[in-house]
Amino acid sequence: MKNKIFFNRIIFVTILATIMTFIMTFFVTYSNLGFVNNFIIKWMIAWGTAIVVAVPVSLLISPIAQKIANKIIRIDS
Repeated sequence: MKNKIFFNRIIFVTILATIMTFIMTFFVTYSNLGFVNNFIIKWMIAWGTAIVVAVPVSLLISPIAQKIANKIIRIDS
């Protein structure tokens, strides 16, 4: 059971980080460059960099964020 929870967290965080960085890097790349000829290449480079950073950071930060959320809504952990 503990393994399922551990792997669930890894999969959840990876999916969330992937979707968020994909969307965020699109808008940041667009706001910095506009739709230039090589927009998709620039966007994919930005996304590749962001995802490599976002997944491990999210895995490290998510337990802390969960504890803070639990304290805000008063759930004992």
